[in-house]
Amino acid sequence: MSDKWYEEHRGICDKCCVSSIETEKIGEKCEHCKDGTIVYNAPYAERVEPLPEPMTCRRRFDQYVGGAPVHLDQGENQDHWDRHKSNGDRVCSYCGSLHPDDFLRLVHEAATAPDDASHGTVPEIEPSDKGYKIYVHQPGVRNAMEGGIKFYTHHLPRDAEGKLTVTEEQNQEYALAVRRSQIRFERYVDHLQERFSGRRAEV
Repeated sequence: MSDKWYEEHRGICDKCCVSSIETEKIGEKCEHCKDGTIVYNAPYAERVEPLPEPMTCRRRFDQYVGGAPVHLDQGENQDHWDRHKSNGDRVCSYCGSLHPDDFLRLVHEAATAPDDASHGTVPEIEPSDKGYKIYVHQPGVRNAMEGGIKFYTHHLPRDAEGKLTVTEEQNQEYALAVRRSQIRFERYVDHLQERFSGRRAEV
């Protein structure tokens, strides 16, 4: 398969995000949703700018119960931050987590956005069932190719002795961001249910 063929077919639908590598070409209509257009789907390396300062992702040192290492590629200063060219998000080159400063900025935006803001128009913060992982939903960011979508608490700021430096104010703002994100999501679900009920009644 030639490089030219691959580049012509390396596309994704701008509406439904279905890959077009086997069927359509860039600029053509999507055969899946019939609505979108196939646009160039740049590889990750073209979407980010590696920042030069080395850092250490603490996820390298995760351990199973009993102390066995989860990852064998442990070591200091093997990682860096990748900056997304589209929106400036910084993400860890090893685990994909947002930079703590970017995460806290999005937490603030989610916490201060009004409860009646339409879901998906403002950042939303969603805890996962894993204590160390937090989902981040941003307008215009559909997946990790387009920006930061998660935060691992391994990247919370620490002092020189390794102690967390998160303030009580930041903890309270995070709790508020989660609560308001949930309110907006529940309003969105209620709206969908009303629309669906209305359509079903018409049938």
